[in-house]
Amino acid sequence: MLFVTEMPIEAREKLLYAGLTLFTEAGYQKTSVLEIVEMARVSKTTFYQYFKSKEDLMIALFELLGNEMAEEVKHAILLEERITYKAFAGINRYIQICFENKNVAQILLVESVGVSRNVELVRQRSHQVFANIILKTVKTELPQTVTQKEMKIVAQAMVGAINEVIMQLFFDTKEGELNFEEISRLLNRIVISAFVNLGLQE
Repeated sequence: MLFVTEMPIEAREKLLYAGLTLFTEAGYQKTSVLEIVEMARVSKTTFYQYFKSKEDLMIALFELLGNEMAEEVKHAILLEERITYKAFAGINRYIQICFENKNVAQILLVESVGVSRNVELVRQRSHQVFANIILKTVKTELPQTVTQKEMKIVAQAMVGAINEVIMQLFFDTKEGELNFEEISRLLNRIVISAFVNLGLQE
């Protein structure tokens, strides 16, 4: 679903695509189930075969996009052979997808915020996945004195910081003004510095 640009063939994918399009164009709150089924060209009965509610569709959409995004980031890290550039490669791929697929970023970072407790739990799990990816990437470079708990807290904070930067840029930057690599290098330095400083504390 991350790179889908046309209406899919299967009913469930059609509904997810319609949800993605309408939630980002009109907003989650202003989109109705009727509008979703009309765009997907399926019946309401078909909708309720796959999803209990509009909220359930948002959860499924968020989980799908979050998982696909995580796979893209992990793949970018895997392809980078240099240990010191792995975190940069992951951050860069994440930012690149967010700005080349703005509807995806809007679902992950904007429209899903404050929808419900259930959606928030899915958001938290997704952020934890990204925190674990960051942690795994830098863990081998950290001294043994740094505890697992400390590393997890810093990794989670870094995910929050990266998402906050993306959201600010999302609203304040005009098309063509972004230099993904420059932003990624800066964020990578911040991430590495945070973990290095963690290792230096007495």
